[in-house]
Amino acid sequence: MSEEHPIAGQWIQVAAGLKNPGMRQLLGAVLAGTGMPAEPSKSQLKDLARWEKIGLLRHDGQGWQVNEQLLERTLSSASAQKADRSGIQRFFDGPRLAALPAKPGDRHEVLVHIRDAVISPAEQPREERLNERLRVFHPDIALLRRYMVDHALLLRAADGSSYRIGSGA
Repeated sequence: MSEEHPIAGQWIQVAAGLKNPGMRQLLGAVLAGTGMPAEPSKSQLKDLARWEKIGLLRHDGQGWQVNEQLLERTLSSASAQKADRSGIQRFFDGPRLAALPAKPGDRHEVLVHIRDAVISPAEQPREERLNERLRVFHPDIALLRRYMVDHALLLRAADGSSYRIGSGA
């Protein structure tokens, strides 16, 4: 995830998780404190593991809970940050990419920022998951993906099924 804004990258993954109906329903059950099955299905266990990896949920030995520390860090970070509209931030409106820079150097910096927010070096997400994460930044996910591949920021598997970080940092 991004070194500059690790919390922002984490919340992009939360948004991607919320887009998944099964993950959203499971999170709702944890938040409501009801509806959690005694023996979750394989799919539910996988979704709980994703929420735990993202950092939003944690298992305290007795059950699943919201990670209050993540919420505290997020609120502290948000209140400490100033509205920085310099550097690549001038191309963003909040987390959304307002305009793709025309200058190649600026465009490369923006794409590195987005890439680092949506994928970690150890990951090889399938295209669908990458698309969920990119959609947080811009509706034209194919354009972002294509530019990242063209800039060697992402490498696409030979069969086209997954992506990993490239050497074009």
